[in-house]
Amino acid sequence: MFVYRVYNLSIASQKELPELIPSNDIEADVTVQFGSAKTLDKPSRLFMKWYLPSGELWCSFAKVAGGYLLKFDKFADFFVTDDGNEIICMTKDGIPPETIQHLLLDQVIPLVINLKGGEALHASSVLAPQGVIAFAGHAGSGKSTLAGSFLLSGYGYVSDDCLTLLENVNELHALPAYPGLRLWDDALTHLFGDNGSHESVAHYTDKRRVELKKRLEAHCTQPQPLRRLYTIVNPSETERESGIKIERLSSRESFMALVESAFRLDITDHKMLARQFHFLERVAAKISVRRLAFPRDFNLLPAVRGAILQDLKDMVD
Repeated sequence: MFVYRVYNLSIASQKELPELIPSNDIEADVTVQFGSAKTLDKPSRLFMKWYLPSGELWCSFAKVAGGYLLKFDKFADFFVTDDGNEIICMTKDGIPPETIQHLLLDQVIPLVINLKGGEALHASSVLAPQGVIAFAGHAGSGKSTLAGSFLLSGYGYVSDDCLTLLENVNELHALPAYPGLRLWDDALTHLFGDNGSHESVAHYTDKRRVELKKRLEAHCTQPQPLRRLYTIVNPSETERESGIKIERLSSRESFMALVESAFRLDITDHKMLARQFHFLERVAAKISVRRLAFPRDFNLLPAVRGAILQDLKDMVD
């Protein structure tokens, strides 16, 4: 077995996961097996579906005996045990390994965090002198691009699209993800140049992965206090606006933004939902949440960074 540590979990995998950094952990929190189709009882309850912006079904969730079935119909099925301790990946014929690894690391395991009692947000994040600042928003809102812009300006990389949180008595800590930033070609070329060395995220998308394992000095490896979250306004809502706008949200608005950004596996599990809502209430009370709107122009990224850094000046270092 190959053993790694990511999202504050020790992952033991039957196959190598090259995106991750090996760990010396002896006991695994989650075991990942790979194989062909597993015989499962007929799903007793289909409780959630995810759709692409085009309206095409992306993933469906079902409750089955002993756990959950996550069906990425064209690519793979993932069976997750009730306790989240085991993941069985059942791949479809002809699907490249990088696609399966992407689905596992960036889609399934963040949901397993929630199943195992942890909390994670759909957010990219970087380390500033004041602490971790995170960027939440819908797909395509610019979370990863903004994080990449900060990274190139010398700020530490913490996470891309999955920010795991750990609550201490007086503050929240952000737990580092694995060193990989996923960008569309245009953002990748603008920020890092296109020298052909960036690997494909998955065969079905033009996104590519910035290889940060070769620049580990840029990757934050220890938990750091979370200081501020910026929820990015969708480009379609700002296309008629000009300028960069940062607005502090009320407590209620902050809570709703956090709820919208949270990973959750079983939306019918009332105990889990209650636990998560209480946690997010405490998050909203401990950090400031801002609404961030800016024109989608790569040349304006330095100005967006500057506005965010100016906004952070009201915090004590």
